[in-house]
Amino acid sequence: MRLYNVITIRISLLTILILLLWSFLFYYAIINEVNDETDDTLEDYAEMIVVRSVRNEPLPTESTGSNNQYFIREITPQYAAEHQHVRYKDIDVYIEEKREFEPARVLTYIFQNDDGTFYELEVSTPNIDKTDLKEAIFNWIVILFLAILLSIVLLNLWTIRRSMRPLKKLLKWLDEYEITSSPKPLNNPTRIFEYKVLNDVVQNSLKRTENAYNQQKLFIGNASHEMQTPLAICSNRLELLLEDNSLTESQVVEILKTKQSIDQLSQTNKSLLLLSRIDNRQFPKKDKVNLGEIISKYLPDYQMVFESKNIKTTYREKSPFILYMDESLAHSLVSNLLKNAFVHNCTNGTISIVVDENYFTVKNTGADIALNKDLIFERFYHTPENKGSVGLGLSIVKAICELYKINISYSFEDNSEEKNHSFRLEKS
Repeated sequence: MRLYNVITIRISLLTILILLLWSFLFYYAIINEVNDETDDTLEDYAEMIVVRSVRNEPLPTESTGSNNQYFIREITPQYAAEHQHVRYKDIDVYIEEKREFEPARVLTYIFQNDDGTFYELEVSTPNIDKTDLKEAIFNWIVILFLAILLSIVLLNLWTIRRSMRPLKKLLKWLDEYEITSSPKPLNNPTRIFEYKVLNDVVQNSLKRTENAYNQQKLFIGNASHEMQTPLAICSNRLELLLEDNSLTESQVVEILKTKQSIDQLSQTNKSLLLLSRIDNRQFPKKDKVNLGEIISKYLPDYQMVFESKNIKTTYREKSPFILYMDESLAHSLVSNLLKNAFVHNCTNGTISIVVDENYFTVKNTGADIALNKDLIFERFYHTPENKGSVGLGLSIVKAICELYKINISYSFEDNSEEKNHSFRLEKS
């Protein structure tokens, strides 16, 4: 979820709580104010009647033709002691003249005359229909509530989006940033102090990363080249040493083992250098490459190698599989897949290659169980049956695919006659 949406939701929830609290307080404040004003009127009316009653003066008519009316009756001292002397309530009273019930506020007041007689006076006065008042207040509060909430949400969205433009621009620049190419300079002017600091911190951090990357790239390249030269010299000297006829058979065997180790170390060094160059994106050139044509060139040479295990090869090209990539990497991609199919194959096995417009598949027989999909593309990983393998071939294949956004997948087919391991390349 986007940051400004999260902020807006949180502010909206807080606003809802505040508005709900305000709505309840507003409603009770209005009702209390209405009751206070009505109670003052009732108290004045009741006081006038009590005074006249105590003085034995003529009392006003019990009803004024509206719901302004009173009733007075004599009560016992016991009743007076058991009840509050001043009580307020809201009821519907029956108006004789109108022959209907009307809402009224009623004051019940108990008082004692000079002769000790207790009386209960019930005075009623017109009152607002609180049901209608509640409904009206509720409707207007809901309208006001929604209007305020909508205004706050829209205002927050507009304000936050506008305020976060520099951050959005910085994120876009970072997303397009590539350390292997000359990045565009960051043009992100802002008056917000935090964004200014963030721009400076990001640019300084990337400069340090670029320096470290360039130093690492230079070190790896120099180290690999420096290692390759002495390795080649050692291999050549061993070859010259093998021409010495005075060597015993055991000495020749040891020299051959040493030369084999040196050659393997040299190949590992070349593979690591290639992986480093791929990771550093040092192959900017893109050519139109047909993998089918590369396969056709490699197969005759590999056929002689395959025959050492009596491996049968089938190749079918339905339509050209065209990619735009560095041609040397395309050759490395194909050769490593073919080499993997041979190294992990079995005697009298098969290799099947299918090329189509949208996919390229290399399938080979091999182990009776599926390989670990999470590990087969890891560097220096090899199965227990192939401990002599360096474990960089599929890593190079994976790195090339990631560089050019080619989808690569592995699958295992457990047929009754043979077990097939398949690697499939697909255009993204």
